[in-house]
Amino acid sequence: MKTTKQWLDEVKADPAKLTHWLKRQYIGECLAAGRIESLARSVDTKYKPVLMKIAKDELTHAKWVRELLVARNIKIPEVSIKDTRYWEPILGNLQSFEEIAGAGHHAETMRLIRIRALAADTEIATDIRTVFANILPDEEMHARAFASMSSNSAIESTRTLHKQGLDLLGLEA
Repeated sequence: MKTTKQWLDEVKADPAKLTHWLKRQYIGECLAAGRIESLARSVDTKYKPVLMKIAKDELTHAKWVRELLVARNIKIPEVSIKDTRYWEPILGNLQSFEEIAGAGHHAETMRLIRIRALAADTEIATDIRTVFANILPDEEMHARAFASMSSNSAIESTRTLHKQGLDLLGLEA
């Protein structure tokens, strides 16, 4: 299991690992936008507007990361659910909207740890730091929003699934 510091040290030391992570961020943002928009369209709740805003933010983040990849002459990856290790043990086990929101809260909170570390590290190239510093406040809002759409019991009940996803990624929370 890797800590955030270990992960950051690895991506700073290995351009191929950094490139891979940037590509995964692009794919993740694209997939998140689609999943969240689909969720917003499927619920008839007071949460539809906030879910649509989150989906729009995720599309914006995908655009920023795509522009970063293009500027760095990195081939834009195919966006596919294939190889999305984190979500595999989670999606099939969610029973309610509150659990879906709880899982969203865990996922956004997990990403925040790495985004904060990367955006604050002065050894990371300025273009990368800038993109993720711009993404950071939106993701902080997303984590809070998903928590507010969930419940303490749903967040707690999805914690085990979140841990399984982390294990598949080889990461510590």
